[in-house]
Amino acid sequence: MPLRERRRGIWRDWVDVWETFSPIAQAQRDALPGWAASGNASVAESADGRREVVVDLDDDAGSAGLREVWLLTADATGLVSVGLLDGSSGRFSIPAGIDLAEYPVVDVPAEPADGNPAHSGDSIVRGTLSGL
Repeated sequence: MPLRERRRGIWRDWVDVWETFSPIAQAQRDALPGWAASGNASVAESADGRREVVVDLDDDAGSAGLREVWLLTADATGLVSVGLLDGSSGRFSIPAGIDLAEYPVVDVPAEPADGNPAHSGDSIVRGTLSGL
């Protein structure tokens, strides 16, 4: 296959993936005590069932250092990390088998660079998804 044809195929595949995600839930996220950031989180689903949480912060909370995106149960006893937030926005794959009705809260805490994978407890913003 000539290189030119392969490039078109890659572009076409990327466009197909981009266009298949549809919003299914969203949350307004408010700053928690000690932080000025706010923003939005939404969940998008592809035609084949893949889901992503999309995070957009108004303030990138740059002084926070590392920030991690978590899905939490309503009572915060169950937590699932979906990835590190670089900058003020990001897209994160939701693991298969995670029921968003059980994990409706999107939380972004400041995380120390200490190698500890647990939630720091220092949440910057948090919001509950609606429309599930």
